[in-house]
Amino acid sequence: METRDDLKFQEFDDATNLLAANPDATTVSIDVPDENMGTPQGHRSREEEDDLLGNEDSDKTELLAGQKKIAPFWTFEYYQTFFDVDTYQVLDRIKGSILPIPGRNFVRLYVRSNPDLYGPIWICATLIFTITISGNLSNFLLHRGESQYHYVPEFRKVSIAATAIYAYAWLVPLALWGFLSWRHSKVMSMVSYSFLEIVCVYGYSLFIYIPTSILWIVHSEILRWVLMSFAMCLSGAVLMLTFWPAVREDNRKVSISTLVAIMILHVLLAVGCGQYFFDQPEIDHVQHTATSIINVTKGPPQSRQ
Repeated sequence: METRDDLKFQEFDDATNLLAANPDATTVSIDVPDENMGTPQGHRSREEEDDLLGNEDSDKTELLAGQKKIAPFWTFEYYQTFFDVDTYQVLDRIKGSILPIPGRNFVRLYVRSNPDLYGPIWICATLIFTITISGNLSNFLLHRGESQYHYVPEFRKVSIAATAIYAYAWLVPLALWGFLSWRHSKVMSMVSYSFLEIVCVYGYSLFIYIPTSILWIVHSEILRWVLMSFAMCLSGAVLMLTFWPAVREDNRKVSISTLVAIMILHVLLAVGCGQYFFDQPEIDHVQHTATSIINVTKGPPQSRQ
């Protein structure tokens, strides 16, 4: 393959031979077009965005990346690509979601080479069962041994937990993806994320709540809040470090408002699950006990003579 320098030397030789044959001839220099001339100004390629996201392990991501043939969306092969991950990749992404390191972007380092739905779906499903089972077990251990307490499994809370967690893991990324796409159309220099990449970030960021919800069985309000705060800080740091490069080129007020909204929704999910699944059963039992005491104090109703 001829390089740019070879073309220049060939052009020089041709011009020399032409001038030797005809001294009055004129030559025209044709420059080789630049490789980047075809890229519109203001739009960044995927490689340039990866450089902006930057981290020390970029070579690792490049080795994992590959050329994929996209199948039509109505075929099984199209959806099979969303689950084309091995155990090592899933464990590596889980590790990255619980160990956020400044300067390392979760999308760039773990997700962009092969975004998947396998991890987010199973993490959410596992969290649903751990949080409901732990809540029921916590309520049972709290009132065990009381004569008036009868344990009744609350299966309805499984559907409530599924609605809350899957809505957070899918609807929030959908809204965020739509908002970032709209802002990217106005600010061309912004880094863009796909919907699948955002779902991956949210799904894997929930993993820390699985062991945390199990530890919430311990009846200590201080310990629960400490564990909740620790989990929120770790998973929230993953979200902040991931989405800050996507909004930092935008207006400062818009950027800060976006990050604040992300954290508010994140805190609402953690606090809401902790308060509803672990504190509410105890309140219900106290109310039931108080009602029973009042009925016993009043005694049975006297029959009229």
